[in-house]
Amino acid sequence: MRYIVLFLVAICVSQNLFGQIIDDFSDGNFSSNPIWTGDQSNFQINAAQELQLNATAPGTATLLTQGNIPDSAVWDFYFKLAFAPSGSNRLSIVLMSDNADLSLANGYTLEMGETGANDALKLNRLDAGVKTLLATGTLGLVATNPAIDVRVKRNVAGDWSIEAAPTGTALLPQLSVNDNTFSGGNNLLFGFSCVFTISNSTGYYFDNINIQPNQPDVAAPVLNSAMAINTTTIEVLFDEDLDLNSAQNPANYTLVGATNTIQSATLLTNLKTVSLTLSTPLATGAYTVQTNNVKDLLGNASNVQTAAFQYLLIEAAAQYDVIINEIMADPDPVIGLPNVEWLELFNMSAKNIDLGTLFIRDATGTPKVLSQYILPPGGYVVLTAASNVATLQAAVSGVVIESPLSTSALNNDGDLIVLTNANGDIINQVPYSVSWHTDSGKDDGGWSLERGNPFAPCQGSNNWGSCEADLGGTPGQQNSTFSNTPDDVAPELIDAYLESSTEITLTFSEGLDVVTAENLGAYTLTPTLQIASATLQQDGTMVTLTLAQPLALSTIYTLEIDETVTDCSGNPLPEVQTDQLGIPEDPIANDIVINEIMFNPATGGLDYIEFYNRSEKLFNWTEFFIWSRYVDSDGDTATQIEPIVANRLMSPRAYDVFTENADDINLRFKNINPTAVISQSLPTFPDDAGNVRLIWIKGGVSITIDSFYYFDDYHNALFSVTERNGVALERLSAELPSNAPSTWTSAATYVTGAAGTPTLPNSQKLNPTDPVTDELVTLPSSRISPAEIDGREDFLEIHYKTPKEGYAATITIFDADGVPVKKIVRQELIGTEGVLLWDGDQDGGIRVKPGIYILFVEMFEPGGDVRHIKKLISVVSKF
Repeated sequence: MRYIVLFLVAICVSQNLFGQIIDDFSDGNFSSNPIWTGDQSNFQINAAQELQLNATAPGTATLLTQGNIPDSAVWDFYFKLAFAPSGSNRLSIVLMSDNADLSLANGYTLEMGETGANDALKLNRLDAGVKTLLATGTLGLVATNPAIDVRVKRNVAGDWSIEAAPTGTALLPQLSVNDNTFSGGNNLLFGFSCVFTISNSTGYYFDNINIQPNQPDVAAPVLNSAMAINTTTIEVLFDEDLDLNSAQNPANYTLVGATNTIQSATLLTNLKTVSLTLSTPLATGAYTVQTNNVKDLLGNASNVQTAAFQYLLIEAAAQYDVIINEIMADPDPVIGLPNVEWLELFNMSAKNIDLGTLFIRDATGTPKVLSQYILPPGGYVVLTAASNVATLQAAVSGVVIESPLSTSALNNDGDLIVLTNANGDIINQVPYSVSWHTDSGKDDGGWSLERGNPFAPCQGSNNWGSCEADLGGTPGQQNSTFSNTPDDVAPELIDAYLESSTEITLTFSEGLDVVTAENLGAYTLTPTLQIASATLQQDGTMVTLTLAQPLALSTIYTLEIDETVTDCSGNPLPEVQTDQLGIPEDPIANDIVINEIMFNPATGGLDYIEFYNRSEKLFNWTEFFIWSRYVDSDGDTATQIEPIVANRLMSPRAYDVFTENADDINLRFKNINPTAVISQSLPTFPDDAGNVRLIWIKGGVSITIDSFYYFDDYHNALFSVTERNGVALERLSAELPSNAPSTWTSAATYVTGAAGTPTLPNSQKLNPTDPVTDELVTLPSSRISPAEIDGREDFLEIHYKTPKEGYAATITIFDADGVPVKKIVRQELIGTEGVLLWDGDQDGGIRVKPGIYILFVEMFEPGGDVRHIKKLISVVSKF
């Protein structure tokens, strides 16, 4: 025990004799521990706890500290110059000096500062202040804004070596030389001498100074860390340079508790890192590397050492792996979340996916790479503009990262958001619309759109709706409308568009299964044309059919798609889908006419305009424009024009309707053709009068196809001014001139339940001349037996045909005593022909008794013509 105590005392004496100079400036000063002297007023300790030059005028500033620097020593330090060194801005690091006046000193300095790209570390000797160059390091190392870690070594024989590298990287040899002119010892000086111009008077930084004896290496290499580089490569890092043979022996390494074996070991160029190649790939999990008998360059061998690491398997995203799950396009007015736009991504796969491999864009933008972030399976992440990240993160518990989209990239009324990989393959896309909101009022802002079932990514707008959470959104967490109900919604054909005479693009309501979508047997063209190929596009909702022969002109083809085509959840088309195709032609005037217009809609309703193709040609709507001229509130003539953007054809003898919101028209009018109602921006249609035109423009040629000057007094005279609200003007015949007042009249309600017939033949149309007789009303059968409801004689069918347009009617059922029992029509405008039904009920809702009844019809029109028709009817009981 006594010898041990003496040994410890000897170590303490030795350490005192060769005391180290150590300073990382974490004490916030350079006035103690250790004491620095010289031009103290020109230096400061900055907020990063670094020594920094802080001069107010150009010149030279020196700062030195005194200590014991032995003959065999190691200098470690860091410096940074926030400029490119030159002859006017240079640095001299005083490694050891016997005099604070460097012009008289003996010792050694490390210097940099010359003009050009070859600036390097230079080791100099000072003889009474006279500088002699001993050796030069790697050219260019310190040429541009250097931030360098340096290690200088010297032994008792005067062998000098310097290693250096940009901070954070492995040190590399710079120079070596022998010079033993001056010895180490007590009370020698170390420090920095800066020569600078005023522009660089604060650009010198120093830190992590450690000068200690260069002791003989008797320590074995220490395993510092292990890290997985990829699925089959692990790198292990030691604290010193290694012996090549022991480092590259695979037997010296083991992956503890794993079936993966080490196939090879390769020592990297920094001599401290070994790359291990595995026999089988790593899976996501925790691992431990064990090393043994690894030696340093002096032969010191390590015993068993271990280093743990985590591996996260990062995989490439495939279609639907990451989906757009929630969209806040219109955050104003604020409900509970900050007034910033954002969208949410959800990882519905079992993969860890690096978002830095994905790109995002909107309908008009170019793809921009996302921020690097590992999105785990089942994980959510919120994207918002860089300027909004802190604000949104403070308000939500989920992860918020920067989106490359701008602060106002998401259009309030709708846009297309596309997520792709580096190859441009679509991972997910959402063509959202403000009309997707499912709660009244939430489309005005402050509420997000949520995807209801993230596991049914093929579904379109029917899988989206308004957020139901109190804050107005659920960023970074499960949606308030979440559902994992299996997808049983069948896909439907939305549109078939002729791209060229040999290529057809089909658009479906949701994403399709690639195998069934590309099966040629699912598609048939009549008249027969061979389909050469079917290709599912990357978004999954579009199929391109390539034909073996081109379509013929003036021929309408019928395309059929059978039920073998399924969505990506396996749901087949509900029935055979059909559409008509053909090569569009150029129109002439009156090929298409304005057939119906709603210019003064009911409260809350929308304008619409209906066109009728009176020709046998096919037309491409994208070549047409809707034009409006009217007198504004200031009495000035105003003009507006809107291009028709619907990428679709207009068939011969077809009706197409354009409105700001197709859903509104489809809800207000029953029994119409919803596929012929097209959402489209419209010019202004004033409520009293205006001029609307359909214009065709192509190749610099412009033709007015039809023009209509409408006036509100074109309505039936039976309507007062207020009663005209919500009543469409209908054209009596496509053959009549557009601007004759007699061509137009008010629509009746009995076809669609509202005063208009969008997509249908007009309720008011000219009939062939009929004799004016009681045959204006006919009954296929004059008896009914409603009590049995057996499918025979359950209803009284009342067929009517007016002498001309514009008639209103009152239709009443009387009993045999002349008492009215049922008002079927009460002084309302009716169309030129139609069918009404009576099921034998009274106005109170109960059934009438069997017996004789009278059908009384009174027809009248504004010119004073009144017609009375009576019909006897029988209500019978069969039992």
